[in-house]
Amino acid sequence: MWRISQLVNNTEPIKPIKMSDGEPIDIMRGGIGKSFRLIVAGKGFLDFTDLGHQPGGPHYCLLYINDRQYWFDGDGEITVTIYDDAAFLITGDGNQLTGLLKPLPQVSEEDALLLNHMVSKGIVPYRNNPDDPDRTREELEQLGWRFFPYTPYSSHLAMAVYDWTTPDFARLDFFRLFMYTGIPGGPLDKAGIANAVWTSAWPPFTPKNKDYMNAFMMTPARSYLDVLKQLDKCADLLKRLNEAELRLLRAALISMPRTSILEVPILYSGQVALSNLGTHHFAASFLQFPGNKGPVGASMEMPLHEALDSFIQKGKIITTKVVMSFTHKENDAMHSQNGILIKLQPPDDAVVWDQCGYITPLSDGPEKAEYAFPPGTLFKVKDIRYRKIQTKDLLELTMQLTVKEKAVRP
Repeated sequence: MWRISQLVNNTEPIKPIKMSDGEPIDIMRGGIGKSFRLIVAGKGFLDFTDLGHQPGGPHYCLLYINDRQYWFDGDGEITVTIYDDAAFLITGDGNQLTGLLKPLPQVSEEDALLLNHMVSKGIVPYRNNPDDPDRTREELEQLGWRFFPYTPYSSHLAMAVYDWTTPDFARLDFFRLFMYTGIPGGPLDKAGIANAVWTSAWPPFTPKNKDYMNAFMMTPARSYLDVLKQLDKCADLLKRLNEAELRLLRAALISMPRTSILEVPILYSGQVALSNLGTHHFAASFLQFPGNKGPVGASMEMPLHEALDSFIQKGKIITTKVVMSFTHKENDAMHSQNGILIKLQPPDDAVVWDQCGYITPLSDGPEKAEYAFPPGTLFKVKDIRYRKIQTKDLLELTMQLTVKEKAVRP
């Protein structure tokens, strides 16, 4: 066990500092594998990850504070000093550690206003969610203040995460999957989106359901052409709204407390998650997909074997184009797989999953153990193999999370 026995706040003017668990800063914390985040408004994050007893060290217990090692015996008594330039000093139990806080993500007022528009129009959150009763606005505001106290748009970040866990994720997925990201402005493959909406066979989330179609700013449709006609009218606005919500979601995922590798050593994701999509849509989940370069109107599909023969090869690094959700249980991931299972390893020598958020606390269902990575996450392909599941082949992709080079602050 350990605690922050003294906090020296040398920011000017004094910035609020809170812990991600919502509890007072100076209480005892701990538990092998547990990670807690100190949030300094306007400055950054400081992560405390408990590795418990580690043999061979100068003391009995090891705590990682960001990427620094803090050794102690018994109960750790830590003094934390935060400086105005986002530097920190950690002392106590014979330790003296210095470094920089992990930077805060930027949250724009424009994106918050666009999410407000979606809420005012009844697009967000998903109407009449059958999986779980909607969280109240008050609940999301309280959770937002707990996890994102550094921004006046904390409730917007909480709403973006919550909305991703509802059936609205289909809208966000379709508009990213069928986007020509290799063309300036990222035009849409409207035919692909319309077909995905029309063929949705995830009861009650079908084109005949008014709540499902409302998520796309549409009304129940009678044909593919009906969907396409409605999409032509709302696509540009909905694309702008979706991209704003995804930027808010990205900021939230970066901001949430980290999960330790000791607690969760591997993550699993079943792909492609929507049953009306197939393995030929998997390639478009990544920025390296050649079809991203168009031309506009070209299909955003690619046979899986062609993707495996080109940019999804062992040793290649690929970049996510969509939000990707994972769980820590393989059996749970298998329920959502549609021919592909991703097994994700952490970076070498990593202590925490540093690019994803454990979003269950903000989910529409507390039984969902869900970890989400934002677009732009790098995966290295480590292994490719097939498994037999009953009579079907399952592609098992082992990938490793790859960390981008850290920018050096001036």
